[in-house]
Amino acid sequence: MKINKEKEVNTEIHKKRTGKIHKKNETKIDNKSMTTRAGRSVTSVGKMAESAITENVEGGENIDGAFEATGIAIRPVKGAISEGNRIRKKIRTSKLQKEVAGKRIRKKASNKGKELAKKPAKNASKNVTKKTSKKVAKDTTKEVTKEGTKLAVKTGTTVAGSAAGPEGTLIGMAAGEAVGMKIENTFYRAEQKSRMMKYFMDKLKPGDEQNDSIFKLAGSLIKNKMVYMIKQVASLLAPLVVPILIVVMVATGIVFAIIAVLYNSPFAIFLPPLESGDTIQTVTTQYVSEFNQEIQTLVDEHKDADEGRKVYVDYEGMNSEPSNYYDIMCVYMVKYGYENTATKMNEANKQNLKAVFDDMCKYTTENVTDKKGKKKKKYLEVRITLKSYTEMSEQYQFDEERKETLNQLMSACITSNPSGSQTGGSQLSGLQGSLTPQEITSITDKITNQAQKTVASFVLSKVGYPYSQNLRNSGKAFDCSSLAYYAWKSAGIDIAFGGSTTAAAEAEGLKGKTFKEKDIQPGDLIFYNYTTNGRYKNISHVGIYVGNGKMVEAVDEAHGVCLGNYHNGGLVMICRPGK
Repeated sequence: MKINKEKEVNTEIHKKRTGKIHKKNETKIDNKSMTTRAGRSVTSVGKMAESAITENVEGGENIDGAFEATGIAIRPVKGAISEGNRIRKKIRTSKLQKEVAGKRIRKKASNKGKELAKKPAKNASKNVTKKTSKKVAKDTTKEVTKEGTKLAVKTGTTVAGSAAGPEGTLIGMAAGEAVGMKIENTFYRAEQKSRMMKYFMDKLKPGDEQNDSIFKLAGSLIKNKMVYMIKQVASLLAPLVVPILIVVMVATGIVFAIIAVLYNSPFAIFLPPLESGDTIQTVTTQYVSEFNQEIQTLVDEHKDADEGRKVYVDYEGMNSEPSNYYDIMCVYMVKYGYENTATKMNEANKQNLKAVFDDMCKYTTENVTDKKGKKKKKYLEVRITLKSYTEMSEQYQFDEERKETLNQLMSACITSNPSGSQTGGSQLSGLQGSLTPQEITSITDKITNQAQKTVASFVLSKVGYPYSQNLRNSGKAFDCSSLAYYAWKSAGIDIAFGGSTTAAAEAEGLKGKTFKEKDIQPGDLIFYNYTTNGRYKNISHVGIYVGNGKMVEAVDEAHGVCLGNYHNGGLVMICRPGK
């Protein structure tokens, strides 16, 4: 048997190709896909957390609302991004800017999602009791709402702003406002659900432990609804209301500034007091009352005399009881009312007012003996000096501005309080403060004597002029005696006596030219005595007769020069110059 030599077989042992270690190919990382996967992971984590909370925590419906709020907060972000992309195309923004902005937003959304997903899960795992679960659900809802709103507003503003500058910023703000309204709605629904859950849980308790009722539930739901509606209305009206409020606040500020200036000026006397208690009027009244009471006591007691009497030194006017009440207040306000709330009656201002009062109101006493035939009578005269505002203006050396202010204050005070002057009483009737040329002519046409006609024409033409002792010689205003003096001077006759033109001086100079009342004629001067003033026959007033039962006289600051009916109360004498 032939034995053949076996063929030599070379056997090679190959390693499995699959087992061979190969160098791994380098792979490019797709940022976009990575971001997408990261976002999905975040979503998965969020769902897992949501599931864990919902299954293990009582009151899970509220947390459902919280996750729903998160979704609402994130969705407007996508809308803001889309709007930003549209604006970027419009203004030709580069592709690179688009990608950078998109990645930035996705990254922020992912990070915020992780934080929001972890926080409620962590709280839920630690608190599983019934009481704690409700608190966690409530806190979670509020936290997610707050964070979601912040993220939406910030993100929307960032994306739109990067794309279109100021335009984008406005879009971001609009997106944030929309998110806020949606979040408010979600929060409202969550609160309503929570309240209903509380009611149902209460009904699961034994009857004696239940403390909730359908009425309480209805009340809470209605209250929440009303609050929600009010917030919505306020949110819609805010853009309209805020500008109006700003305008009102500015206007109010201006008004208060003006009032503050007025209260620190002399005109504050006409404003309401800033505080209760003493006012300039009540304090002045107190000083006047104390002064008059002191005088009256001296008159009543008249020590070492048969009788007492008051003498108002050099007074000229129609008041039976003269008073400088308004003069005192006005002078005080002009002296102390600049840059100072002088109407506020603190101790310092009371002392200032008392100092002015003492300067304007003084008295002395004097024993006087009157002889009437063989009889003698001894009087205790209390001689009273009441200074007017015009005299004090000179004494205090007021400048022209303060003098003008003082005149305005006095005019306003007396015009608004004519009864305070106690002028004339029932003697004044039928007063007219203005006359037409035809009315003047109808009166003067009946006068035949030329001098008398000139006097009547002069005084009738001055009806309506203001009363002023300070301006008695200016031709712009008159007091009683200056009106009589300039009327007869216009007819060429000077009735001054002893260098004085007071009513008493004029009467003394005409004492030899008197007439009886029944013989009175136009142009005649009628002299009156209303109080004791120490002058000739105590005469304190004079008027001019114009015929037909009428006379013209300068009454006082409240009335000025007037045409009125003839009156004889307090009549002393009737004189006719030029006789």
